[in-house]
Amino acid sequence: MKRRAQTDLLEVPNYGLPEASVYLHVPISTLRYWTLGTATERPLLKLENRNPHPLLSFKNLVECYVLEVIRLSHNIQLRTIRYSLGTALDKYPSRHPFADYRLSTHDGHIYLDDHHLVDLSKGGQFAFREFMDTSFRRVDRNQSGLAERLFPFTKKAQMLAGKSEKSRTVVIDPAVSFGMPVLAGSRITTGFLASRYRGGDSISTLAKDYGRKEREIEEALVWERAKQAA
Repeated sequence: MKRRAQTDLLEVPNYGLPEASVYLHVPISTLRYWTLGTATERPLLKLENRNPHPLLSFKNLVECYVLEVIRLSHNIQLRTIRYSLGTALDKYPSRHPFADYRLSTHDGHIYLDDHHLVDLSKGGQFAFREFMDTSFRRVDRNQSGLAERLFPFTKKAQMLAGKSEKSRTVVIDPAVSFGMPVLAGSRITTGFLASRYRGGDSISTLAKDYGRKEREIEEALVWERAKQAA
């Protein structure tokens, strides 16, 4: 029963495209293409709520993060992504394979790690080595492989510079604060920090109140300002 409850929580529609765009640094037009498709191309994601104003679940959010890492950081062409996703959907039971399995890339290929490495770009052929980029490690998984937490890049420049293991300041966890972004290791939402800052509290005051470093508070506020401007 616990597993079912957790899975349901991960699939609850909770994030609008404007929110997801800010959280992941992905243009809304790109998210619309991934979620709604076009007159001639199917969407890349399976949504519980698909309408002109779709809502993403946490799994969908992770899928979008992975798609952006593959597309932008690894410069893999869309046709390869579509083919690899189709292979995963055909060969594995998950409706969200880009969220439910560990992925890696190398030399224009997309690999799925399911006890052994499979080259999705070649129809599911076995591969001998894993080339795990640290960007994919910003998704924390449980023992069953399900994504539980996402540490998004608070600035797009971090993704482009490959600073994946640093700046794990903000986390999105569907089991904490209704899945809203919080300071890692706490239940303090970035929105609450921003409201206190707007109310006159200084960064040093906020850092002392919550026992955090000033740079963490600053990064959370930068993140929240981007959200408010969207």
